[in-house]
Amino acid sequence: MKSNQLTTQNHNRPIYTKILKDVCRSVSINGFQLSTILTARTENIREALKVDKQSAEVCRAQIEQMIHTVVVLYTSANFDKQERTTIDILISEGSNFIIKHFAMLSVAEIKQAFELSAAGKIDANLSAYHGKFTIQMLGDVLQKYWIFRMNAIARFDSKVDVLQNQQRKKDADERNERAKQEVIDLFKKLKDTYQQTGEFDETQVKSFHGKIVSDAGLITFSKKEKLQILNKHGGLLEGGKQGCNREKCQVILNDSTENTEK
Repeated sequence: MKSNQLTTQNHNRPIYTKILKDVCRSVSINGFQLSTILTARTENIREALKVDKQSAEVCRAQIEQMIHTVVVLYTSANFDKQERTTIDILISEGSNFIIKHFAMLSVAEIKQAFELSAAGKIDANLSAYHGKFTIQMLGDVLQKYWIFRMNAIARFDSKVDVLQNQQRKKDADERNERAKQEVIDLFKKLKDTYQQTGEFDETQVKSFHGKIVSDAGLITFSKKEKLQILNKHGGLLEGGKQGCNREKCQVILNDSTENTEK
């Protein structure tokens, strides 16, 4: 199952908290209930069963205990008046059923499913079973809860994806600005060296450096110089095979700050 984790570093905590509140509000649950859902994405019955034999036995015992708890809290079934063998079979079969069909849930979510059903938060009608506890009832509640929880997870993931995309764009913009500044600093260094020694190290200059220093206003050309450059590269003003039309060239000529013509 996909796990979309969001960093909780100090600068992201306010945004993370806002996302949790927004999701809680949209699906009508509280923060603890949403946290239970999100935690179960990585800490669930299936994962517990895979650890080792002892862990699997502990997990099964927890499931059986939780089934007993929800029977007492959310049904009118009275285990005290039933034969021990019947009760053991029902709870054992309920545990097997959950492991087989709902192992992606956590043990805590079994109780949460019944709690939300009783509160009318999910589309499972406990009263339809007239207070009885059956495997069918268990399956109905957990299936409706599964749909509900996946909706909550989808809403959470969607909001986190938006945040992460914004953060990636911000990081990329910051990297670009740092790279531009490095090019500008390099240009200034090369210019100072040239002015002092008359030497210019062309090996440090890359093809993309020109646009950066030009956009920064560190290099400008007079109209005459630009005409010479344009004519040299394919006779652009004449609309040559390698060129463009006169209107486009005029835009190029007028695009940057002009020096006094030489």
